[in-house]
This record gives sequence, structure tokens and C-alpha cells, in this order.
Amino acid sequence: MSVHIRVRNLSLEVPAYFQREHEVKGWGSLFRNAAFSPPQRRLVKLLDSVSLDIGEGDRLAILGRNGAGKSTLLRVLNGVYRPTNGSIEIFGSCQALLNMALGFNGYATVRENIILRGVAMGMKSALLKAQMESILEFAGLAHKANHLLRTLSSGQRMRLGFAISTSVQHDIMLMDEWVGTGDANFMAQAKERMRSRVGGSKVVVLASHSVGLLRDICNKGIVLEGGRLIHAGDIVSSLRRYHELLAELRENPHADAMLAEGGGGSQAETAARTYGVVESVIAQGDGRFLVKGWMVDTEGALPKGLALQVDGQRYLAESYERVSRPDVVGHLGLSQGECGFRAEVMVPGALRIWDLGKDFRVLGGDPDGIAGTSLRLAAGVMHELP
Repeated sequence: MSVHIRVRNLSLEVPAYFQREHEVKGWGSLFRNAAFSPPQRRLVKLLDSVSLDIGEGDRLAILGRNGAGKSTLLRVLNGVYRPTNGSIEIFGSCQALLNMALGFNGYATVRENIILRGVAMGMKSALLKAQMESILEFAGLAHKANHLLRTLSSGQRMRLGFAISTSVQHDIMLMDEWVGTGDANFMAQAKERMRSRVGGSKVVVLASHSVGLLRDICNKGIVLEGGRLIHAGDIVSSLRRYHELLAELRENPHADAMLAEGGGGSQAETAARTYGVVESVIAQGDGRFLVKGWMVDTEGALPKGLALQVDGQRYLAESYERVSRPDVVGHLGLSQGECGFRAEVMVPGALRIWDLGKDFRVLGGDPDGIAGTSLRLAAGVMHELP
């Protein structure tokens, strides 16, 4: 039988406790309310009648806002949560990169924690012992093998968790966000191993806010909202439905409540993150630089500002023009067409592109407070007039 995941009418309800609201008139009433009005227990539905089929060769993107049920679905697939209703059939060995701290014990040694975490993930102790030295070497912790885990930094613990989780190739890979933190040397190794493990897996299920990453890796997608499956299809149609959903929520202030009604409820998205590509930076010869490319944020909105960061100093664009980019819209399934930009930035004293320095950054976002999110520089991005 081929590797696959089959989900039918899956629902998950969990108990939650709510305190009734009372008018507070001083400390006395506050204590009386706490003493005589205990929290009420209610069942909250996090997933609602989800059905889907994931077959061999599928790379499935799980799309949705925070609170939509993405991480919950991954944890149900991994057996962390047991569904209230419905069924799950998984055929093939499964590897999950969901919680890098699973199975760790701060008062056990690094070696002991490799066994503890691996067994918690369902791996055989004999296999873990055989892989012990390679795991320590990959994590860069061979010299700390007999130290207590609690003496390691958070970055070292993350490296150890990643090294254990990816030490063996599995048929199915479940991921909640791509690994994106750590020192530069480790990240280069981690990304190479991730590419290898994803390429070697027969089924990949990935939840991420990085639309570009999902577009590059995945061939199929689903959209969750309020714990319900509202779309399933190829990756482009899924991205388009996701961006349409976000556009509906921006345009209709009451849509959030209507979409969440009857489900687990959707929470407001965390601050949107800008992403995009700078395709050219052209020196105009008098301190002005023409910057071209495209960008959008994780809510599907179009940022309205740009800045160059040179030696820690930010220079805001003096002019910013949106440009239609049907190629990007079609590739990412965006709901708005003018995601391209053409901006002009003045950097005093910089006459040539090389005057910006090799570490200059292009930042995108809203003009009132451009975040520190760098846009990716395309190959051969820098040009200047003769």
C-alpha cells in the first residue's frame, strides 16, 4: 500500500474555562466574585468535520490565520491530540518538526536527552544509540555530551532538538513553520538537511506564514478558518482563496465574527510580516537610487513604504509608486494586482551603488513605521548608470 494520510470528518473539542463578567466595585467585590463565581467549563471546538486525502508525492500547505486550526491539525495528525470524532488513517513512518522541546529533561545529560526525546518521538533506542555521535556532531554539542541540558543555551537546545528530529529519513514529514533561527553556520547545515529530508519524504505537510516558501515547496493546499476546511485544491488556487479570505476580512469589519461563528473561533492575526524581492537598485548619480521589485505582507495587503538601511541609518523613499505585476499575482495567488513597486530613495553622499556598502538592506512596510524586515535581493540586483 502506498504512503498516505486519510482524514474523515475529524473534529476536536477541548474543555475551556470562562469566568463570568461582574461589575467590580473595590477589592471586596473582586474577592467575592472569585470565591462565589467559579469559572464555568465549556467545550470549545478547535477542528470541525475536517476531511482530506494526502497521497504519495503530495506536498500539502496548510493555510489560515492564527487560531484557524493549522497547528492543531498537525498535532492531531502526529497523535499529540486524540480527535473527539472522525478517523485518521496514516500509512508510512512519520517525522514531525512541531515542538523542539518535546521529551527534554533539564536535569538529564545531553546524551540522555537524545534517548528521551527520540523515544518520545517514537524512535527505537537502539537506533538512537547508533546515531548518537552523528547527532551530537551535527548539533555542535559533542564537547557537551555529558553536561546537563539545563546548562545549554536556548539556541543549543534548539539545535539539539532539530538534530534529533531530522536524524532519520521518514516517509511522511509534518512541519509547523520552517526552521528559521540559529547561528549562520548551523542554519546553512539545517537548511541543507531540511531540503534533503523534504526531498526524500513521500508526503510533506507544512504550515507556514511564508507564502513564498509554501509556493516553492508545495503542490497542493488547504485553507482553514475557525477550525473548518473551507478550501482544498492545488497550491495556486489555495493561496488565492486564502488571500481572498484576508481581503474579505479587511473590507468587512463584521466578517471575522461571521466566519468564526459555529467553529473554534479565529483569533486576530499577529502583526503582518512583509516579504518580497528587490529586482534592481540603480544609482542615478546624485545620491538618488531607483529601487524596483515587488512585495506583499502575510495578510495579502500591499505595503506602502520602503527604506534603504545603510550603516544602521534608514533612508525613507521620497517617492513610491505601485506597479502591476500579473506574473507575481499568478505565481502567489494574490488578490491584488499592483504588488510591484518603483521607489526612489535619497542617500546623501552615496554616488555609486558600492557606496551603500556590501551589507545594505532594503526594508519594506508601512511608511509610518517600517519594520526591520528585509526584502530578498535577487541575483544581479545591483546596477548603476555609466
